[in-house]
Amino acid sequence: MQIIGFYQAGESVIGLDSGDLFETLGGNHKTEFESGKLAIACKIDLGRVTTDRETYLFASYCKFFNCLSPWRGSMVTNAQVIDGRRYAPKAHPGDGFLESIDSDLSFRQAIQARKKLHTGDHLPHPDLTLRKSKSFIYTYGKAKPLSIDGKFKGLHRSFQIEIITHAIELIVGFSN
Repeated sequence: MQIIGFYQAGESVIGLDSGDLFETLGGNHKTEFESGKLAIACKIDLGRVTTDRETYLFASYCKFFNCLSPWRGSMVTNAQVIDGRRYAPKAHPGDGFLESIDSDLSFRQAIQARKKLHTGDHLPHPDLTLRKSKSFIYTYGKAKPLSIDGKFKGLHRSFQIEIITHAIELIVGFSN
């Protein structure tokens, strides 16, 4: 969520030393300009979610799901890695697209898929739909919980998601 705060404050370049996007971009150490250590800079996209009541920005992901079966729902992501799991193995935060993963898994299938999330081997799966686009629209008859970069944002019935391309530049450190 800190990336969004910097973006809203007008910052154009920030350094990362942890988090979903840090891991997605291959970061493995704090950005320190010492001999033998490297850093990359990458302009990344952000996502904008407009619900039936409010508009939110996200750096890594947003998800909305069923209250009684939270493994069923949808996630729109800008990052490959979320909380150490490779949900969208081909996602790139600077490619001009967002990835949507829609789940209609049974409880048993969800447990099996969760075991494969660290490597991204949960895909392909007949009950997981992966789509890549610049925008997505979801509308439901019953309100669903919305989570933005891990923060609960209330119950909503409609979600319009769009990309903000190359919104901010990140610097990420790594070593060989």
